[in-house]
Amino acid sequence: MKRLGLLVAFVVLAGLGYMFFFPHSNTPPAGKGPTTVATASSGKGSGKGRSAAVPSIVAATAKTEDVPISKTVVGNIEPIDTVVIRPQADGVVMATDVKDGQMVKTGDVLFQLDDRTIRATIDKDKAALAKDQANLDSANQDLIAAQALSNRKIDTQQQAYQALAAVNALKASIAMDTAQIEADEVQLSYMTIKAPIDGRVGVVNTSVGNLVRMADTGSGLLTITRMAPLRVSFTVAESDLPTLRDAMKDHPLNVLIKVPGSKNVVASGPLNFVDSSVDTASGTIVLKADVANDNGALWPGQYVTATVEIGTHKDAVTVPLIAIQQGNDGTFAFVVGADKKVTKQAVTVVETVGDTAVTTAGLKSGDHVVIDGQLHLQDGSTVIETVADVDNTAPALSAADTGVPDPIKTDTVQ
Repeated sequence: MKRLGLLVAFVVLAGLGYMFFFPHSNTPPAGKGPTTVATASSGKGSGKGRSAAVPSIVAATAKTEDVPISKTVVGNIEPIDTVVIRPQADGVVMATDVKDGQMVKTGDVLFQLDDRTIRATIDKDKAALAKDQANLDSANQDLIAAQALSNRKIDTQQQAYQALAAVNALKASIAMDTAQIEADEVQLSYMTIKAPIDGRVGVVNTSVGNLVRMADTGSGLLTITRMAPLRVSFTVAESDLPTLRDAMKDHPLNVLIKVPGSKNVVASGPLNFVDSSVDTASGTIVLKADVANDNGALWPGQYVTATVEIGTHKDAVTVPLIAIQQGNDGTFAFVVGADKKVTKQAVTVVETVGDTAVTTAGLKSGDHVVIDGQLHLQDGSTVIETVADVDNTAPALSAADTGVPDPIKTDTVQ
């Protein structure tokens, strides 16, 4: 019992000591009431009062301007002239005066074939011509004598007729000899193979000592491709054809060419070919334009970006492309009203030029459209607005930075 009494006394003393040394552990600091933590409202009634932070956004101003209607597509470069060099006569290659990839001009000698046989034939034909010419001289003298005797009634008229026929026959033989010599000289010209056009040589497929034949139907001796000017070929949708034809009635259409990975226009030229029919399989039509390529920036077979202006959007409303969002019902933009509340506005985008969207419905000049902070918005949200000085003027087609239209950026609205 004595021990139990001591234990109870110890517990009581310990409790009194705790209350004396820690009297304010559960009380708020002096001069301050209880702390309240505000939580963001979920937008649903829960029976408890909650406060929500007002989101800050950045807006840009819609503008009205005339925007060129352009079509930017992938095309490829085609040579205007390509010649496959083949032998026009059989012969052995005696000399080669061209190398792989060499630039040549019209008339440059490429190959020399063995021409000894044809030269001998020409000499023989010239000898035959000289013989017939001598016989003609003799026949002319015989004709003169026969005609004189006939006029003096010493000889018959028949002798004169025979002498005249001999003269005419020799004249015919001389004409044949002359024609044969000309044909031989043409054959001789085939022994020297020359470049028919200016251009770049491809792979040389023969060398000295090889026998080449007219009957060979392979890749030829070599191929020459004209490097300037060149032609760009591309296709547009058949739905663009009416606008394209109307634009061509007013003025020649210019095509701008860029190479992949560059924003600079490397060449341009007039649109000079529209195919006579639409490809029924793809629903497209082929267009072509000739470009000078004086600086050698383009290459046959190369893929390029071709941009052609086919009209103008008059008084179109333009906004930064980043303002356009994609929703379940189509494209839209958040428009900031005078009361600093945003409206989810459906927008019709007809074209994008660089970082600019061209619209035809939904927006008007002067509207403030949200370009930053859309993820935290919904229709009717109150915002803190900052208007950015953004140049959303559509660039001209001739500008160096005219590029392939960017895809519409999509953001999911929370």
